[in-house]
Amino acid sequence: MDKLKIAIVQAGDKTAGGELARQVFEDPALLELCTPVISDKAETQADADATVYIAAAESVVCPADAFEVVVTDTACFMPLTKEPTAEDIVKFRDILERDFDLRSPRIAIVQEGSTQNPDLASQVTAEQGINTYGPYTVEQMVAGERACHFDGIIAAGGIPTVQRIIKELSLEVPVRFFAGREKVVTAACQPVSINTTEDGLADVSALTHPIYIAIDVIRCRAFYDDARQKPLPKLFRDRREDRDKGEKTKVDKSKAEDDGQ
Repeated sequence: MDKLKIAIVQAGDKTAGGELARQVFEDPALLELCTPVISDKAETQADADATVYIAAAESVVCPADAFEVVVTDTACFMPLTKEPTAEDIVKFRDILERDFDLRSPRIAIVQEGSTQNPDLASQVTAEQGINTYGPYTVEQMVAGERACHFDGIIAAGGIPTVQRIIKELSLEVPVRFFAGREKVVTAACQPVSINTTEDGLADVSALTHPIYIAIDVIRCRAFYDDARQKPLPKLFRDRREDRDKGEKTKVDKSKAEDDGQ
């Protein structure tokens, strides 16, 4: 794969974002993976392979044509402000498989209080073949670090529920991924800031993690799509297909003779 072009878009105060980007790309290893283009408008970098947002004052707003996934080293979280449906689970499964190369992912549902369909997980497992579990409460999910056993977690309580789980499990440097768009878009979960320590260095993980997630998603998508555009031929010949084809030919020939008579 060619060297990627990553647009670093600064929202709000440019001072902290610009200083953070400068310190991040002092690392030559990162420059070997991508070419950064720092801007204050994503529209000016339409030819970029991915866009990474950084903000100093407030969090970046999820675009209207996307839905948010919070990525951690443990699992991916899909915050919902409504009760999840089978369509939501299928959509989340597709994201995990294509964007994160997670085959047959294990998905958990976290939902506080009563639910209209407590058997949703078992229904989706039986009808769609998706490994779905729950619903769990937040306490059940963090007990014994149960969240570590799942690839994806649907949080029916929205971002506050995701933040509770992340805080309870002490998960570091989560990344926001705006799924459902043709171009990869990520953002830091928290506004960036510059340390006031003697060395004056920023916490570069606030930007490096969104960049690495964007690069990983691009690569996973390319691998996923390529595998389905050029499927491998069969390694064996199924005799049942020949038998079925032969029987169909006999039926068609017999029907033609009857029509001829």
